[in-house]
Amino acid sequence: MDNERTFTFHLTAYDIGKYLPEVSRALERRSELIAQTKYASKKRRASTPKSSGNFQKRSALITLLVGIATLALAALCLIVYFRNTAEIFFLICGLVFAAAGVFAVVHSQRKNPYARDAAKLLKGKDQFLPEDDIKIIFSEYGMRSQRSFIPYKEFQCWMETDDLFMLVYGPLVTLLQKTDLVDGEIKDFRALLIENIKLHAKA
Repeated sequence: MDNERTFTFHLTAYDIGKYLPEVSRALERRSELIAQTKYASKKRRASTPKSSGNFQKRSALITLLVGIATLALAALCLIVYFRNTAEIFFLICGLVFAAAGVFAVVHSQRKNPYARDAAKLLKGKDQFLPEDDIKIIFSEYGMRSQRSFIPYKEFQCWMETDDLFMLVYGPLVTLLQKTDLVDGEIKDFRALLIENIKLHAKA
């Protein structure tokens, strides 16, 4: 036991505004990973690991470009109308194109569908104080906090972002800031997770 390898995170306040996009991406990546594991063949998983996320980004960009083009057509129709008031057709077309263009632009800017869940996971974590002395400790056997111990066999998967580790077990999720690791090295901790929780991805 004296030689047991441990890694300790001492939790401090989270920057929610900074981490919200990262956690959203991690949740999206987790959903893709689980779906691929359950339903896709090994060949398909290897060839299209991020298809869903990339498709959503391309779709939003295309919708934005279509909206801008439609607004340009609306402006052109309205200019023609105001220069020739007898052509009511151009007024109708201009109004229709304007409505369609505004809808497309707004639709392209809609929030990431995972943003709400990400906000829930981060809620309250900006209030952690060092004196709260909240510690999460990882050993060869699992994750331990002041209230519980979770063996690795209960973990579903884990995600890594630029600043965070996200560990999923049952319906629960633990978010850990890399800067909160006070005992051990990030590369060694990552190796421990890879060794014990096979399903993982970079988000």
